[in-house]
Formats: sequence, C-alpha cells, structure tokens
Amino acid sequence: MDKGTLKQRLLELKTTFQEQEEALTELDRAIGDGDHGVNMRRGFEALAEKLDDSSIENILKLTGMTLMSNIGGASGPLYGFSFVKMSQVAPTDDINHEDLVQLLTAFSEAIAQRGKVSLNEKTMYDVIERARQAVENNETVTLETLQQFADDTQEMVATKGRAAYFKEDSKGYIDPGAQSSVYILNALIGED
Repeated sequence: MDKGTLKQRLLELKTTFQEQEEALTELDRAIGDGDHGVNMRRGFEALAEKLDDSSIENILKLTGMTLMSNIGGASGPLYGFSFVKMSQVAPTDDINHEDLVQLLTAFSEAIAQRGKVSLNEKTMYDVIERARQAVENNETVTLETLQQFADDTQEMVATKGRAAYFKEDSKGYIDPGAQSSVYILNALIGED
C-alpha cells in the first residue's frame, strides 16, 4: 500500500465512524459510559485538516496526535499512542507485508503496554493482537475476519476498563473498543 492509499483509507474512516456512531454508542451504553461512538467520530472528523502525505511516518504520527487530542476517554490515548508508535517503525513510501507485520506489532505492543492488557480480557487488544498474528502467519484478513475477532469478545468477561465493573454482566456484548478497532485495522490491512 502506498502513502496516498493509506492517507485515503484513514480519511475514509470519518465516514465509517459517522455511520457506526450509533452502533458504537449502543455497545458502550451497555458496558461503558456511552461516548465511544461520538468520540471516534470526533477523532476521525478532525483528521482531514491535519494529515500531510509527505511520508507514511508523518501520516501515522499526525493521525496519532490528532486522535490523542480529539478522542476522549481511554480510546484517545490508546489509539493515539499506537499510531505514534507505528510511525516509529514505518517505511517511507510503501507498506509491504513485512512492514505491515512491523506496524501491527507496534500497534499491538502499544495497546498492551498502555492499556496493561493481555488476550481474552474483552478489549480492543483481542482484535488487534489476533489480527497481528493472522497477518504474520500470512492468513488473509478481511473485514469479516476482523469482525469475527470482535464478535469473539461477546462471550468474554471484561476484566479491564469501565466494562470490568459489570463483571459477568459484561458477557453478551461486543467490546466497543474491539468493534472500533475492526474499522481501523481494516483500513490498515484491507486489500485494495
């Protein structure tokens, strides 16, 4: 994927999060504080005026800084920090398979470190780390694959974040962060 395609895909997330705002809000109302949809929409709406496409590093870094300053709650720092970390391992102009593995590793490690999470704790990490593993193993990762990773959080009991207060009652709902990460990962991984 070249830098122009990456920029375009990240900018298109504005429309995705506008369309998914209500669904993400509903998920977050069930096991969170109900602001995930509006926060994600706000973060990606702010991107258009911030991105330059001089390099993949710049695109990722500016995305991270924009998300940190425009998304409230835990998601802003988590996604923002992750994009900044990805920018530090980014190639200049084109992302090949090895580069994508490096980027997803940086994404996954940033979430694990910042969120102090591991697999099966019903968080965005469940989708991000499984996507990283799948790409590293040369598996085809489609939107449907990513959605399955998010759907798998439905039967988990949350042990981190606001959803952890719900304990067993958090079962039966997809984690909102897991759902939003589906769209972000699809922009990073998705086939042309």
